[in-house]
Amino acid sequence: MPTSRRSLLIAAGATAPLLLAKPAPARAQPDLSTPEGWLNWVSAHRDAIGLAIDDGRGHRLAHAADTPRPLASAVKVLHLAAYAEAVIARRIDPDERVRVGDWERYYVPTDGHAHANALSQLGIPADSSELYAADPEQRVALRDMVSMMLLFSDSAVPDFLRDRLGAHAVVTAGRTRGWWRADVRSLCAEYLFLALPETAPPPRLPVAARRAWGFALERRYRDEPALRQRVRDWRLHQPMPPLPEQVAWASSTAAGSPRELDAVHRALASESDPASTLAREHLEAPAAGGALPPGVDGIGFKGGSLPGVVTAGASVRRSDGTIGTGGLVAHDPAARGELVTSNPAALLLPAIRDARWRDRLGAALGR
Repeated sequence: MPTSRRSLLIAAGATAPLLLAKPAPARAQPDLSTPEGWLNWVSAHRDAIGLAIDDGRGHRLAHAADTPRPLASAVKVLHLAAYAEAVIARRIDPDERVRVGDWERYYVPTDGHAHANALSQLGIPADSSELYAADPEQRVALRDMVSMMLLFSDSAVPDFLRDRLGAHAVVTAGRTRGWWRADVRSLCAEYLFLALPETAPPPRLPVAARRAWGFALERRYRDEPALRQRVRDWRLHQPMPPLPEQVAWASSTAAGSPRELDAVHRALASESDPASTLAREHLEAPAAGGALPPGVDGIGFKGGSLPGVVTAGASVRRSDGTIGTGGLVAHDPAARGELVTSNPAALLLPAIRDARWRDRLGAALGR
């Protein structure tokens, strides 16, 4: 069963890629915006993909489900869960009016125009660069920032939330839902490591030390206008690093497994506590404005992509009370640019909803 047009739009808005230095060379390759294209790609790249799918009706498909690979923006489901818990506990106010300039203190313009799209969606005029707000004194509701994190994958929002709530709150929100040791890093810092290589930690630094290095760099970026201006000047006047450097960098970013993604999406889709309910409302909002497939009450989705990386977590709540979920993590450095422009919903949602298509996917995986 093909995904609905609305499902494809969900993915298009939720997996904003890193800007590439230049388009990948033209070559024959599967169309990764379609289920059939994904089947062809999977059959040729079995070692590059991990899946954990549970249709909620007794059928599962797992392939390298516990193998960690780079997560890209799919990790933001944890920031969403932590935000929802903080709202319910009254530690944060969703109606708080946040100064746009404070939001942009975490913004590194390497996000495929995700932040610019978020500003446009919120009716905030951009400056002449078309990357930043023209008036940093404008205010936006925190709940709307969270919506932009999901709809356009704005990467400044999760850092804003994590800095406000603490990394422990984000890790704990995952742990209580089956993601035991989430590698919650500063996305801002990870992008800075690529944009300004001199700020990057030494090679082969242990993960915990790299994470601490990143938090310290993020605080500098947050508090030093001169450093933010330096990055702005770089983005406006310098090309992005060559694609091979981007691919190598993406391989060093925070990792997680399909099973962990699946566990969190299942918990948020099925649990009735107020925090999970609030998070579910955010996850399902992009699909709620369109016609859902027959028998489906809600579709939650959060994807991500970087050069050589595409990821997604999804849930499908049905009218009969069953809930299907899935996690997908693919990492193929040789794929270069094509995974960035792929649509993971075209692979994941049919596999959750349709037994025949799931069987075909299993066959493509050699199962």
